[in-house]
Amino acid sequence: MKGFSVAFFLCGAALLMQGCTHMEKDNNAMMTNKVQTQKHCFGRYQIELPDYMFMRSGNYWFDNFHLEIVHSLKANRPSIEEDWLYYIKSIIEPDMRKNSINYGSAISHQDMKSNPRVIVEYLNTTIGDSSLADIYVFRTFYLKKVTDRNEWLLLNGKTIELSRPMPENQLAQQVQHQLDAQMDDINKITYKPYPHYAPGFCLNNEYHYYPGRLEKNESYSLYWHSKRKGSKTFLSIAVETYLKGEEAKMESRVSKGKLLQLFFPSTTIEVGGMKGELYTSRDKTNPSAREFQWIPSNVETGNHMKPLIKISGRFDTRDLPPELRDKISGEELAIWVLESIKMRKGADEDIQMFTH
Repeated sequence: MKGFSVAFFLCGAALLMQGCTHMEKDNNAMMTNKVQTQKHCFGRYQIELPDYMFMRSGNYWFDNFHLEIVHSLKANRPSIEEDWLYYIKSIIEPDMRKNSINYGSAISHQDMKSNPRVIVEYLNTTIGDSSLADIYVFRTFYLKKVTDRNEWLLLNGKTIELSRPMPENQLAQQVQHQLDAQMDDINKITYKPYPHYAPGFCLNNEYHYYPGRLEKNESYSLYWHSKRKGSKTFLSIAVETYLKGEEAKMESRVSKGKLLQLFFPSTTIEVGGMKGELYTSRDKTNPSAREFQWIPSNVETGNHMKPLIKISGRFDTRDLPPELRDKISGEELAIWVLESIKMRKGADEDIQMFTH
């Protein structure tokens, strides 16, 4: 996390005396002072943010594809398909060079008429002593046309890995089977402006994804930033679910934040229906800014209602209108935003339907 540097962990007694460990909780400050806010949805959740904040990036990893919604959303233009084809070929081209450890790689499939458009790269893993020499590897790239919006989405499919050796016809069938599954899921991304009560996942306030089943592993990370020029205000949220049997993996992720307990008292805050600890620190160079981190206390493997949610951020009251800067503290901003995070109504329908 950016805000919690080594200097933060080692901040001295003088900083603590200034109020690094004290936080006054005032849930009414934002409303009393009429701070302008806007609701956003992400994944299964909703959040209320000051209206000067915007989503800078949004990464989603699902069973069959990965999407970075902010940079992957493209407006329609006459050359977009040709531009995408050129772009993907530029990604694949280094694997085809004679000096590459993947020399022998090639485009094994290309369809510019299907929706989504698809390009498949066969990645040669048989040269030298590659650790992947005993598997076939295929990388998949997609360009989805959203016809009712006249927009396009760029996506990466999940890498296809199949055991070697395999008869050619069987290999082709298995690759096609996984391609079909990936394309089916990608075509379940729809334009659905928020607010709504649809099950599944908001990708942003306009696009939505619901596969019609419970994803095995949900993983997404969002990053919001202030529109104010020169501001360092940001909010980072990462959500990860873990399967039964992945307790050690989950605990290793959770424990990275526990070092904070050695240095800073915390305030218990509920986020998305889960209790956790909020730690804050003053910015040594900017009295109006606060850095913070929230860590959940009751994460469970195999429970999509209690994923690992890790939140970090930095709020600066200088982003507020001048008449409000002395009326609201960075701590109050952080508490307000964190407590506004709720599971979106209807978002857990698949959890309720497929868990039992």
